[in-house]
Amino acid sequence: MKIEVKDSEIGKRVDIVISELTPEFSRSKMQRLIKAKKVLCNSEVISDASKKIIAPCLIEIEDDELELDYELIPEKIDLNIVYEDDFIMVINKSAGMVCHPAPGHKSGTLVNAIAYHYRNRLSDIGGLMRPGIVHRLDKDTSGIMLVAKTNEAHMAFANLFANEKGNLIQRKYVCFVFGLPSPRKGSIETFITRHPKNRQMFIAHNSIGKKAITFYEVENAVYFTSTKAISRIKCELLTGRTHQIRVHMKHIGCNIIGDQTYGKSKIEHTYPEIARNFSRQALHSNILEFKHPFTHEWLHFEASLPEDMQKLEQLMRYK
Repeated sequence: MKIEVKDSEIGKRVDIVISELTPEFSRSKMQRLIKAKKVLCNSEVISDASKKIIAPCLIEIEDDELELDYELIPEKIDLNIVYEDDFIMVINKSAGMVCHPAPGHKSGTLVNAIAYHYRNRLSDIGGLMRPGIVHRLDKDTSGIMLVAKTNEAHMAFANLFANEKGNLIQRKYVCFVFGLPSPRKGSIETFITRHPKNRQMFIAHNSIGKKAITFYEVENAVYFTSTKAISRIKCELLTGRTHQIRVHMKHIGCNIIGDQTYGKSKIEHTYPEIARNFSRQALHSNILEFKHPFTHEWLHFEASLPEDMQKLEQLMRYK
């Protein structure tokens, strides 16, 4: 939602202005959204609800719940559950499944599925449309994902995911990219912020946005010409920013194969057809391991490559 703030509102608190101009937002709701960093003024995140309007501006509000005009409907959808206890469940999400309802995706999401399986036995910290969702995988990213059953578990794992040291939780991915990173092993440390023109995209920045750290290592690389290569890369996240691996791979000049948002619009014909026409970003969450905050066990979960990415693997193996 976008709101144009005019001269008459100068000097007022931003939370008051928005609640006055948009009746669907209560002041308390507005303060919660600001705290969650979902309110922007001229593309800059507002971090303080008491901030005063100093000039006419454009305010943008990112709130999936308020953009939906329907209730969450539990749906009987098969899930690949690899582990569960009283606190959490771990699933292997298939590519193509959206994590939670949002404009354009009213049904068929992971949340619709877990709402059916668990009814009221999920955390509600994430809001009415995101019960149990501690972290997300993009629609076309496959692999291991954790869901919280209780609010206590949600908070505990949210803290684990926010721990940049990586000593209590490890999130590892496999991706296939065009090109060969140099060096073949290293870390990518940037800030990530929204694209100034396309609000659905993110960009790496040297000072603006949220800190993002990705470790990567090339596991295999095959050249199809003297300059055109495909690489299999393993990545480990120390932070969990939206589209982080996809943005970071683009940042180092190695777009993920099949990425329709961050990839190149034209791909050289020297690459094999399967790589040129891959139907989604070739990104898979293959390993999640952590020290369980309640049982104190160290748990390890691993998901093998899905069939479509196995074909890319074979392509490299038999070149």
